[in-house]
Formats: sequence, C-alpha cells, structure tokens
Amino acid sequence: MIRAVLLASSLLTLSACTTLVKPTEDTAHGVTLPAEYDYAGDIADLQAPEAAWWAGFETAALDGLVSEALEANQSLAQGVASVEAARAALKVTNAGFLPQASGGLSSSSNTEGGLDDISSSARLSASYQLDLFGANDASRRSSVASLDAAQFDQRALELTVQSDVASTYFSLLGAREQLRVAQQNLEISERIFEIVQVRYRAGAISGFDVSSQEAQLANARARIPQIEAQITSLETALAILLGRTPQGYAAPIEDVLAIHLPEADPGLPSDLLLRRPDLMRAEASLRGANASLDAARAAFFPSIDLGAGLSAAIDTGADPVGSLSASLSQVIFSGGRLEGQLEGAEARREAQLAGYRQAILNALRDVDVSLKSVEASSARESQLLVARDAAGDALEAAELRYRVGTADLTTLLNAQQTYFDASDNVVQGRLDRLTSAINLYVALGGGY
Repeated sequence: MIRAVLLASSLLTLSACTTLVKPTEDTAHGVTLPAEYDYAGDIADLQAPEAAWWAGFETAALDGLVSEALEANQSLAQGVASVEAARAALKVTNAGFLPQASGGLSSSSNTEGGLDDISSSARLSASYQLDLFGANDASRRSSVASLDAAQFDQRALELTVQSDVASTYFSLLGAREQLRVAQQNLEISERIFEIVQVRYRAGAISGFDVSSQEAQLANARARIPQIEAQITSLETALAILLGRTPQGYAAPIEDVLAIHLPEADPGLPSDLLLRRPDLMRAEASLRGANASLDAARAAFFPSIDLGAGLSAAIDTGADPVGSLSASLSQVIFSGGRLEGQLEGAEARREAQLAGYRQAILNALRDVDVSLKSVEASSARESQLLVARDAAGDALEAAELRYRVGTADLTTLLNAQQTYFDASDNVVQGRLDRLTSAINLYVALGGGY
C-alpha cells in the first residue's frame, strides 16, 4: 500500500517537473552554477544512475531488502499520511473558487393556536466571493506549493530509507567479515600458543614468552563477543527499517568483498535542481512564500461577495420570493496588522530564498565531496590489499623463524598484529568504497 501511494506521488511530482524549464546559470535564484564538477573526470566508466539506483550493486539480497522497506517501513507510512493531509488542505483551498450553497427549514407556532396553528418556511441561499485581486488564487498557489513540498519531503524520506537499508546491510556484512577475520586471528594465536608451550617445555624459552602469548590469546578471544554484539545491533536495526520486529530476524548472508561497486554519472550541476528532492522541496517552499506574499498584498484591497436566495412559506402555498445581494468590505484601519502581515511575508520570502540558495551550495559540495571520496576509497583499497598480502607473508616468515629459534616472540607477535590489522583494514576499506558509492547516489538525488 505504501509503495503504491509512493508511486502515485512520484508520478505527480514528475509530471509537475515536466512543466519546469531546465535550470541554467541565470535561473538558480542568484546562484551561479559551475559547468561541471571538479572530480567528475577522475572516475572511469561512468554510468547514468537508474531510478532503482541500488540495483547497481548487483545483489539480489539488497534488491529484496529495499523493496520490503518501501512496502512496510513505518517512517514512510507516516510520510504518506502527511502527503494526504496536504492534499486534503488543497481541496479546502479549492473550495473557495466555488459558490457556497445552504438550505434550511423552520417551523413555529404561537401559544394561542397550539399545535393547530403552525407556520413553516424554507430558504435556499448561495454566495460567491469574487477574486478580483487574487487573494483566493494566492491561497491556492500556497496550498499547491505545500502539497509539492510534502511530496518532495516524501521522496527525500524514501531516498533516506533506501540508503539506510543499503548502508546498514553492507555494514552488517562487513561486521560478519570482521568476525571471520577475528576468528582467524584467534586460530593463529592458538597455534602460536601451542608453539610457545612446546618450546617452553623444551627449555628453549622462559615463562615470559608463555605469559605474553597467553595475554595475546585472551585479547584475541575478547574481540569476538564485541563484534558479535555489533552484528546483533546492525541486524536489529535492519529489521526495524524493514518494518519487522527485531526478535528472530536473520538478514541474508553474502560476501561483502564480492559485491559489485558501481560508478554513477554525476551529470551536470544544473541537473541537481530537478533531481535532488531537498532542492525541489526548497524551491516549492519558495513558491509558497511568494504566494503568501501575494495574499498579504491582496488583503489591502476590498472583498466583494455576491449572494442569492429563495424563500417560501410552505403552509400558505404562496409563490417563492427570490433575492439578490452584493456586498463590498474594505478595511479602513487595522492598527498596523495588515502592514505587519505584509512585512512578515516579505521577510519569510527572503528567508526561503536564502535557504534555497544555501541548499544549492550544499548540494554542489555534497556531489564533489562524494566524487572525491569514491576516487580516494578506490585507491586506498588497492593499497590495503597489497598491505594485507605482504603482512601475511611476513607473519608466515616470522612464525617459521620463531619455530627454529632465529626470531623472538616479540617479532612474531608484532607480525601477527600487523596481519590482523591489515586484514581488518581491507574489510573497512571495502565498506568505505560501498559507503562512498551510496553517498554519491544520495548526493545526486538517487536515480533520475
């Protein structure tokens, strides 16, 4: 149900966007947009993002999780209700453009005649307010802007839920891989401890080496429950995003190091104005502020109401009597109320304009920072893989030398710690790359 309403809102929003002129440097409300991003050229094999941007990671498990979240996430359900409330408010505003009709019946009797002397009458009346000075039109435009803003808020919330599901799932996979690395490190520590015990019983080393490795072994064991607690925290957080109870939920199992890393085409900076829901929401708020300013100006002009009525005495059978009326009202003195309302509307409009400009600047920064992060995390991961392989070779050599007595335990323990850190850093490096890709999609507003 939530997804169906989201789709309907997206179609309405997209149809509204098609009436807008593509932004240029002169239409960004005073903000000069650059011709391109600084770091867009540093990424090879760029591809245009799809509406389902998470499909770029090529994992069926993530596709299923995002689809489930769009169906059942409770934050999205709350947002849908807000959109419906804004749509209802627009209906109320639209009613001002239509005549208002009412009808009534009345009966009365005097005390002398009792119930045998009852007189009855009926009246039907209609009224209509002329919108010569645009007050009703301004109210309608303000309500339309509020509805647009609510829909863009919903799109932003939808993008947030999508990115939260992806990042939480990848973090969970990363924690599982870190647990595997920690368990591997524990196995190495146990193997080294056996070597130390053999050499100690042979009298080749002192009890200091035994105590040192025993401490190393305890530290290796202590890491595992810490990571297991982190896995539980991430898995339950993912369940909440999916609208599930966290008890008993088990997330899909997947190798985080095997997930495909997409590269998104950032497009032109001017595209952001029609792609990022927060910018479109700020633009809608600015339109609403302009409409409110027009309404405040229209309040200085008179209002004109037209009316018509038809009344008849039911008991006498007399012909109905019709009436027409017109009224004009004008505020002569308001004690500065109208002037204050106008000044407040002007100030709120300036505030919305400044907020819109600031949102554009922040969006431009977000994209370039994300592009640079994608490039940097890719270069970093390649070096972390080299470091891990070299640390593995060094650990193997140090263990062999310690077995034959040509190296001390400190050298071996340092090599083991270096290998563990390098292996853990590879996992973190892959998470950084995945997170950078997610952040870039979010900075671009998701898909087109």
